[in-house]
Amino acid sequence: MSSMAGANKQYRIGTLVYTRASLVTLFGWLLWGDFIYTLMETVIPALLPLLLKENGATNSQIGFIGASIGMTANAVLNPIISFKSDRYRSRFGRRRPFILWTTPFVVLFLCAIPFAPDLIGWLREWAAAAAVMDRSPVPILIVLFALLVAGFQVFNMFVSSVYYYLIPDVVPEEFLGRFYGLFRVCGTAAALVFNLFLIGRADRLMHEIFVGIALLYGVVIVLMCWRVKEGEYPPPQAEVHSHWWSSVRNYAQECFGTRYFWWVFITYSCLTWSNAANPFILFFFRDEMGFSLASYGKLNAAGNILVILLSYPMGILLDRLGGHKSLILSQSLSAIVCLAAFGAASFSPGSAAGFRLAAMVAISMAGLSIMRWMVDVYPRERYGQFGSAGALFASLGGIVLAPLCGGFFDKVHSYNYFWLWIALFSALGAVSAMVVARHPGRRRLAALPVEVPTAIH
Repeated sequence: MSSMAGANKQYRIGTLVYTRASLVTLFGWLLWGDFIYTLMETVIPALLPLLLKENGATNSQIGFIGASIGMTANAVLNPIISFKSDRYRSRFGRRRPFILWTTPFVVLFLCAIPFAPDLIGWLREWAAAAAVMDRSPVPILIVLFALLVAGFQVFNMFVSSVYYYLIPDVVPEEFLGRFYGLFRVCGTAAALVFNLFLIGRADRLMHEIFVGIALLYGVVIVLMCWRVKEGEYPPPQAEVHSHWWSSVRNYAQECFGTRYFWWVFITYSCLTWSNAANPFILFFFRDEMGFSLASYGKLNAAGNILVILLSYPMGILLDRLGGHKSLILSQSLSAIVCLAAFGAASFSPGSAAGFRLAAMVAISMAGLSIMRWMVDVYPRERYGQFGSAGALFASLGGIVLAPLCGGFFDKVHSYNYFWLWIALFSALGAVSAMVVARHPGRRRLAALPVEVPTAIH
């Protein structure tokens, strides 16, 4: 009888009500979508540089096409998309339409990228087009690559901005920690699949990998949006816009006009800012510790497997402790592990590997905690808007801190100090998380503005 009662128990989020069976179905589609989305997102940073190099791009052109275009799209479009998504209402919800409308274009541009040389060859069959291309100061093939990547990044920004806001809209709050634990498992598993089975075949199957992943992504994301339902949302708060910049002013006032949210953004950003030391872990600290690329890759793979095994238990702990306590605990643990590694008098490859694995687990726990914590501190009806503001704040700080981190290592002449860098920002993140947790107005500022009637899902 008790098992029957458990199966019939209902779980609520907004106007959505789930049974245990429908909750499992929801998790399945969201996690399958995350696996495919992560697999698709891996293609550009992993394979695009190889494709560009094979076609004569310079290092600066590779950097611009591979990184600058995406960062520019994120800085310009993410706040706009997030702002509009929070306020959008349709019979399909406020998140799914943004994903559905743009997915076909993501697929189209991702499929087209490896065929850029073929497109140029086809255009050159026309004498007029060939004459125009020959007068270009930049090789026209590189220009076409840049345009195709820009098209991909623009449309993918709609998906990457909104997909993460869909989760707290449809997953019951008491299961968010466990969901994010499984979310981390799926993302890490997708990276392992790509590295184990696809990247080694890229020299022979570049076109097939791009097209195959793009088509699979398109099918799965459309099916996910069909199967995952959004509930009813309260009507958006009326806003008066006399000029186009009124939205910009409202965005700035709502996100940055309260001291509480400055502390929230600092807390969120500390995890990003600590990552400024990551390039030095791979390329330089690895040499100081005597690891080969192969052995270091195996060490990271072991860390990925460890994270996969521990992510779901971490998610259960998140649900029990809540976002605030989990984040304070995980950031404090990360700071302690990194300080212990830095303070060790001498390192052997074995001890360095042990500290690296411990740090990967602690930092992974902090990453899970921050996702759960954001649901507690951002107003639910403005979740996308405040999420984009936090990302913008972190990115602007990262632009300044990345070169400072490099200059720091130039001064100390030892890459062992990357442990101290991570410990510093982990400790700062723990302290600022305590400030947020103890803020007298945090419940009021993060509360939903209205309640709506219940509907069964």
